Amino acid sequence: MLTTTVAGRTWNFSHAIGRNAAMGAGFTQPVAVAVPRDGELLYVLSRGQEGAAGGLRAETKRIGKVSFDQEFIGDFGRRDFIWPAGLAVSSEGDVYCSDEFAHHIARYSADGQRLGEWGEPGSGEGQLNGPSGIAFDADDNLYVVDSLNDRVQNFTKEGRYLAGWGSAGSAEGQFQRPWGITIDGNGDVYVVDWGNDRVQKFSPDGTFLLCFGGPQDVGAELDHPAGVAVDSEGDVYVTDWGNKLVRIYDPTGATITSLEGDAQEVSKWGQAVIAANPDGASAYRRVRDLTPFGRFERPVGIAVDSQDRIIITDSTRGRVQIYAKDKDYKDPQFNL
Repeated sequence: MLTTTVAGRTWNFSHAIGRNAAMGAGFTQPVAVAVPRDGELLYVLSRGQEGAAGGLRAETKRIGKVSFDQEFIGDFGRRDFIWPAGLAVSSEGDVYCSDEFAHHIARYSADGQRLGEWGEPGSGEGQLNGPSGIAFDADDNLYVVDSLNDRVQNFTKEGRYLAGWGSAGSAEGQFQRPWGITIDGNGDVYVVDWGNDRVQKFSPDGTFLLCFGGPQDVGAELDHPAGVAVDSEGDVYVTDWGNKLVRIYDPTGATITSLEGDAQEVSKWGQAVIAANPDGASAYRRVRDLTPFGRFERPVGIAVDSQDRIIITDSTRGRVQIYAKDKDYKDPQFNL
């Protein structure tokens, strides 16, 4: 389903970046993606292999820098992380990354130089316990999902605490291990409430506004959602980790449709592997024939850029999938 047209909206699958299943070039468990406000680049956060802070596994935890046309520019942050989780880019182009284990926010220049970090562990005001999703507002203040404290906190980009809200529970404005976050063009804040199987929308000061989705056992559809993004028309995209889908909602919270993933063709990176190793072509054909090759396998991070391109980290398959929202699409008419 390379083109999805529902409710007067159309999404066209564009391409994937990274490896496809058996291909050996790509990301390692990518969990977050961020797009500079005025650029044609993507930053992709590889969470890497779990279980060790040092050795070879630490090399898989990194931030990759790639272009939309699949040019690999480089990566940075190797050996800097233990449990990297969230990614955001400031208006100046600096890259910020949260680390759940270290309970801090690391900062890098656009070319990958580490500029420092801030944050301290704890549950007090301004302290962090398992920070995950992060997002900048229009004033370059950073909203941080303080996951194990079941709250959201707002800081200056230098780390000075400004405000926060939330507590453990399932009522409006409460959370159970929240994860992803985004901020729309009006400054409203969307928080993925992972443990409660929903996304909550708040005003910038934390006033509850709306809920998207909900747990499947009460008739809704989400199963441990992870990421959220909003396009220029207010449509909301949620990575449904448990159901291996991307859910799309209109600005009122009504369900529009879902994306299943469409990356059937080998990416440029995968093609390079095949060219270097003819056995790779056989591996690709086996995987393609025996598995739902193009579909998402545990999508996590998601972002929407200024052109309404939707970028999804397809974590288990080590790639990102990219869709474009076509605002001028007209369904072709056929005489049959």
